[in-house]
This record gives sequence, structure tokens and C-alpha cells, in this order.
Amino acid sequence: MFERYTEKARRTVFFARYEASRFGSPYIETEHLLLGLLREDKALANRFLRSAAQIDSIRKQIEAHTTIREKVSTSVDLPLSHECKRVLAYGAEEAERMKHKDIGTPHLFVGLLREEVSFAAQLLREQGLTLDSVREQVQQSEPPLAHGGSASLARLDQWIAEREARGGIRTVKQKRVANRTTHFAIYADDQPKENEEGQDTTPAEKLAQIQKRIDFIVERMEGAIFNHEFEKARFYSDEERKERENLRSLREQFNLEEPPPRVPLLCVEIIRDERFSEVQRRCDDFIAEGVTQVWLLDLDFKRAYTVTKSDGLREFKGEILQIANPQLEMDLRRIFD
Repeated sequence: MFERYTEKARRTVFFARYEASRFGSPYIETEHLLLGLLREDKALANRFLRSAAQIDSIRKQIEAHTTIREKVSTSVDLPLSHECKRVLAYGAEEAERMKHKDIGTPHLFVGLLREEVSFAAQLLREQGLTLDSVREQVQQSEPPLAHGGSASLARLDQWIAEREARGGIRTVKQKRVANRTTHFAIYADDQPKENEEGQDTTPAEKLAQIQKRIDFIVERMEGAIFNHEFEKARFYSDEERKERENLRSLREQFNLEEPPPRVPLLCVEIIRDERFSEVQRRCDDFIAEGVTQVWLLDLDFKRAYTVTKSDGLREFKGEILQIANPQLEMDLRRIFD
């Protein structure tokens, strides 16, 4: 059911199930899905709700509206309510209509507003959100991954899977970077070491270590959710919460700034049905955020482009795209042919 969902969308459904069990609900309702969205995709929440007060107000209204029962064990399978099933179906329809390959959190957000009589949609309307305005913003900000080139896309997915299996990198699909969405964000997979903590580390270094552990835990949680290992995912969720509390305490104790979001080493973009000038603006934003390179793949015309800070956007005339540290190579003949 969730094969086309991005990692964030899968985690949203997991957190919705967690919220439902916390309230003792026998079903995953639309308000639980909304809470899952607000917890998982903070960039999306800040984009449409704009203030912590609005988000807090939504949570308090849901708590006031809900009859609290005994918590449901995470080992018990909670079904989706009929409303929630329709929201997921609407999300899939929105992704198709916008010509997006994957179903992400923005599509689920639009789906909540489409289920007009639901409690979640009522809460969002009270915050001034409308279906048309949200849909328009999602359509403008999410890059299309349209029809055609399906064989090339399958080969690209296979290349990513094989390269990840060798270690050194991890990939997130439909990732928000610099308030834009890239098709594939590739990160250097520098896992925290067992002996990384030490007596002589500065508060800033400790902060970086905690953030690295959070990234590692989140990656493991995403894998557990993908494999439907919900008990394990719940464990990682609790570990993430503890580490984020450690992060908050350390920042307050030493008056430290919040660590900047981790920046991908590489973004891979698929060129489809949009102005090239808009593609270039999106790539410029990625580079300004600190991304080392952007690879642009035109699957229909079998062309590739690279974007770097020093050289800007250039058509790539060779056969093998490369990046160093970690070493990464993509044979374009394999992708295009």
C-alpha cells in the first residue's frame, strides 16, 4: 500500500498510528494523521501554519475533542478510519494530478482538506487554509516527475539501491532542501562512533554529536517503518525524543544556536514539463544552501547537466558523472539506454 510513499509520508502514517494508540482510539482518524504530519514535517507545518501558537492550538483542540481511553499497545494493528482511507486515496490522486512520482506529505496535507467534513479539515479551515490555496502552493513548489522515461527511472532507482548497499551514502526521495523539493537527496553516511563522546569535547562538539546520533536514529526508524516493524520503530521514536531533549537542554545550558539542517552532498533532479529557468533557480538555491553538486537528468532527450558553485550550470558531455568524498559514479549509458 505504501510503496509510492516518501519516507516522510510513511513516517507520518506511523506517527498517526502512534497518536491514535496514545489516545486509546480503536481507529487512526484524520486528526491523528494531522498530528503525524505536524510532528514529522515541521517545514510543511511552518510553511502553512507559520507559528508555533497555531500548531499548539490544533493539538490542544484535538486533545479537548478526544475521549481519552487506555493506551493501545503498539503490537495491536489499528485500522484506518473510512475518512482516513479517503484522505490517503485523495493524496494519491493529488500526486497523480500534479505528475509527481511519489506520494509525499504535501499531498496528504491536500488530502486532509479534501475530506471536508473531517475534524482535521475543520481545524485547518479555522486556521485560514483553503483547499485551492494549499493545492496551488504545493503544485508550484513540488517538482514534477511526470509520465515517460519509466524504464530510465527504474534503472535510476536500481543504481541508487545498489550504491547504497555498498555503503557510504544514503538517499532520501522528495526531500525539502532550501525550501525547495529535490527528487533525490544523497547524503554522506557518516554514522556516529561508539567512542565519539569524550571528556574533552566542547559543548558545540557535543551538540554536533547529538545531532549526528539523531540523524542515525531517524534513518533506522525510517527503515523500520518501511519494513512495517512498528515495535522497533516505536523504540527508535522514543530514542529520538530523548536525544532531542538532550539537544534542547544542552542548547539552553550553554546558549547555543540550533544546529543547521544537514545538507545533502548531491541532489539529483529529473527534468520534466517545466521551464528550464525554473529548474536553474531551484538548483541555484540548492547550491546556495551548501549542496556540492546537482545532477540534472533529461530522461526523454538523454542529456545530463551538472551544477556547481564554481562552474554554474553546464551540459555534461561525458558518460560517467562523478563526485568525490565519498566517491560516487553514475554511468549514464546504464541509465539512458
